[in-house]
Amino acid sequence: MKRTVYTRLAVCILLVVGMSTAWAQLPQPFSADFTVTTKNATKVGGKMYFAMPKIRMDMTSMPDSARNSPMGGNMSMIIDSSTQTSYMLMPQMQMYMEMHGESGRMNPGMRNLQNLGKGYCLEGSTCKKVGSEVVNGRSCDKYEITDKNGNKGTVWVDQKLNFPIRAIGSDGSQTDFTNIKEGAQDPALFKVPPGYKPFDPRALQQKPQ
Repeated sequence: MKRTVYTRLAVCILLVVGMSTAWAQLPQPFSADFTVTTKNATKVGGKMYFAMPKIRMDMTSMPDSARNSPMGGNMSMIIDSSTQTSYMLMPQMQMYMEMHGESGRMNPGMRNLQNLGKGYCLEGSTCKKVGSEVVNGRSCDKYEITDKNGNKGTVWVDQKLNFPIRAIGSDGSQTDFTNIKEGAQDPALFKVPPGYKPFDPRALQQKPQ
């Protein structure tokens, strides 16, 4: 089963989203397209819907190894940070997986924060504002972040949304949010669709090869 493939793709987004939930002013609801480019140039893309404390990511552009997995191609992840519950939706199978505490394990230390001006910095890291730039058509504050091991990354935080719309990790991986549309999101987006059933591993054996 390719669950680990999907989880790794979700981690790239959650590490960025995890920072956003720590800003002094929580981000306002919006939707956006996202693209993640990993250190080995693998690209993942899709759509994100953001309405704290819930987030939905529809992954529609994935590596062949994930797209051709027994669970099917496209997938979605719904995250409720207030309950530490995540739902992985598998549209082709009309099934879902329920997970608890995943986001906390993906981003340890999120709860222990120290103040950084208008935002926050993860405990054990140092964050330095190095200027302001227009990124993906949005006015952003640029921060350099150094963790306790000396690894450095860069984050561009949208001045209006209080959300990082570009992040470059120490390994060269990059996450971008574009085509941002501000406004309330449909509550139905953050619920498991009617008719979906809990994931049953036996369904993989029944899927035609």
